[in-house]
Amino acid sequence: MDVDTRVVPANERYDYWHESVCDHFVPLLVTPASRNLQGRIQAVEFADTHVRRIAGTEHRFQRREQDIRRGGDPEQLNIVFVTHGSTVVEQDGRSAALHAGSFAFYDSSRPFDFRTRENFDYTIALLPKNRLDLPEATLRGCTIRPRSARTGVGRVARRLISSFAVPGREALGPSQASAIQDSLLATVRPLIAVDEPSIDASMFRVMARAYIQQRLADPDLSPRAVAAACGISPSYLHRLFDTEPQTVAAFIREQRLRTAVELLTSPAHRRDSVAKIGAACGIVDPASFSRMVRSRFGASPRELRRGASVRFI
Repeated sequence: MDVDTRVVPANERYDYWHESVCDHFVPLLVTPASRNLQGRIQAVEFADTHVRRIAGTEHRFQRREQDIRRGGDPEQLNIVFVTHGSTVVEQDGRSAALHAGSFAFYDSSRPFDFRTRENFDYTIALLPKNRLDLPEATLRGCTIRPRSARTGVGRVARRLISSFAVPGREALGPSQASAIQDSLLATVRPLIAVDEPSIDASMFRVMARAYIQQRLADPDLSPRAVAAACGISPSYLHRLFDTEPQTVAAFIREQRLRTAVELLTSPAHRRDSVAKIGAACGIVDPASFSRMVRSRFGASPRELRRGASVRFI
């Protein structure tokens, strides 16, 4: 559920905000700079990865030893992208100033301190350290080393993660959520090295695939829209997929249909109509949806729901 302090009476606002920040991130000491507290959080989750957009008035956020002991540690490496404002961040004996257009890593396992100097707006990805599969020394060495999110791999990661921070979408199936998480981790992992990584075609391919997975419910999803989201030309996007088994359009169609099968056969969606499931996969015409499913899998949506085996034809 999204959080907005404007919906809460002024005398209840601090408690509501403090609890919400701790619930969506980790246990923290949250200290607004003034009584005119305002804040909002938008939350999206993919498998074990969480994306948060948090904005508000001037604040201090401190994670202390007692917070870690009391609330436990989710073992997350977090990457914060600053959209607005200026913030001084401290962790692991390092201190740095973050400004709009920059990013840095910080770790939930150890104390940290964020002090904003004005209104702020961040997009933060909370990454499961066990899925990053990197040595602890590497993870510790990457924290509080600000870099630009306007160029190179930082730009790719910012675009990808920001595109995810859109709440209110249909719940994703497990395979779709896992695919998005894998794409996100593959994009972020090179940034964990202290040296600036080079950007190559594989990064844009990862970004395109992840964007497609996230936007399957959008009937207007197209190669042109994917290219625009990735900041590349449609012709370059098509060239990126020249070495792939499918074109961009075919990949979009295949992911929609595979997600449809997952939803049709999921107990959690057994009460959803076939038309609703088709729309959740970006195919708004029920007749077209049924034809596409039968053509691809050899059975109608209703037959698949009744237990017909999936045949790849």
